Amino acid sequence: MPLAGWPISRWQRSAGVIGNGNSHPKTEAASSPGGFSFARKTARIGPAALTLQPATFKPAVASSSSPPVSSYAPPAALADLHILDFLELAGSQAKAGAALAMHQSTVCRSLQLMQLQFRLVPRQGSSVCRHGHNTCLQHLRLAYREHRLMEGLLRIGTDVLHQRLLHGLAGIQQVPARCRQAEHWAELVRHGLLDGALLSSFCLERRLLSGQLPHWEGLSVMPLGQLRLQLVATAATSRRVLLPRRAVAPLLHQAVADQGYGVEQQPAACQEAEAWIKRARDRQLALPISPELLGPRWLERYGLQPLADQPVLVEQLWLLLPQGAANGSAAREALRVLRQQLRLAETMQDPHEN
Repeated sequence: MPLAGWPISRWQRSAGVIGNGNSHPKTEAASSPGGFSFARKTARIGPAALTLQPATFKPAVASSSSPPVSSYAPPAALADLHILDFLELAGSQAKAGAALAMHQSTVCRSLQLMQLQFRLVPRQGSSVCRHGHNTCLQHLRLAYREHRLMEGLLRIGTDVLHQRLLHGLAGIQQVPARCRQAEHWAELVRHGLLDGALLSSFCLERRLLSGQLPHWEGLSVMPLGQLRLQLVATAATSRRVLLPRRAVAPLLHQAVADQGYGVEQQPAACQEAEAWIKRARDRQLALPISPELLGPRWLERYGLQPLADQPVLVEQLWLLLPQGAANGSAAREALRVLRQQLRLAETMQDPHEN
């Protein structure tokens, strides 16, 4: 999987707090890349103290071919669900707060309210819906998805290795990047926390036959294209590679090991791009990237260079969507742009390289 999201993802860059200068001392206001401006009383926990005002979604990029989403206002009644979704997707209250540009205590209060009102029981050890799940919450999440799709908006998730492919796409609500097992991506889409997931063939447990697609009940798997990866490191002779945990990228581990390279695993708690780069540089490990998706001076900026001996690493990419959602305007546009990016990357690759 290419480290295409370096150095930071757009949701991190745009997670600044925006105020109008007229905030009340008991009100916390923030504008989030997830699509909310929050106004919340912080006196104490309770329905009255956790009322959120209507908000406006502000996309980073507008597109003449996509329906205007600058006026998208998620229902105020679903604001706490929005926070809970980002908490599940980010992995911690601190990271959810950073992604939503709000204080961690606000995330905590929202979680407590949702668990109280929907009788959610935390699921210890679960990788999906860790803070609780039931049929009522499932219906609420699917209703929120329908509202996003109705407004031409898709919430798409992927890992830090592919986050850059989503940069600049209009009508996309990005979430914090995390490395996950393929089954977990599918479960997040089925449960309604995501409207789509960008998935690599290296996340699968077994290789597919030529032309075969992975299958998950209730989901459409849309082929996007392929990427050829390159290993880069501080030294061109490095023989050890930094990869996600084996559980989330088993075929990538297998491909690298089969070609004579050693593997070290990035800790699950260190998902940010900066953490990947720092660990690779400090330990003189190689990173898999797709150079065609990065800026021309990216390697120089981080003091990295291609390895002299390059293994053959080619991945297939798919977009997982709920069945029936692929015909929507936002999904069609996302598929068009993603496929165009991958075709362009393929034409930029040197045909003389092995």
